[in-house]
Amino acid sequence: MKVWVDADACPVVIKEILFKAAERTGVQITLVANQPMRIPVASCIAFIKVGAGADVADQEIVKRLDAGDLV
Repeated sequence: MKVWVDADACPVVIKEILFKAAERTGVQITLVANQPMRIPVASCIAFIKVGAGADVADQEIVKRLDAGDLV
């Protein structure tokens, strides 16, 4: 299972909770956003930068989803 996050729309406090949970459990979390952002250095946390535009991050997440993933 992977967790996918539209990081443009996600509050900072929620991202911090997700980072801690990923580091504690080892579950892969991927943030997708159209702006660069700082993320912790951890093998279970990844970031994908997409182009600007409405729903571009959402569309990228949908393209990469596998069965059992959490959005």
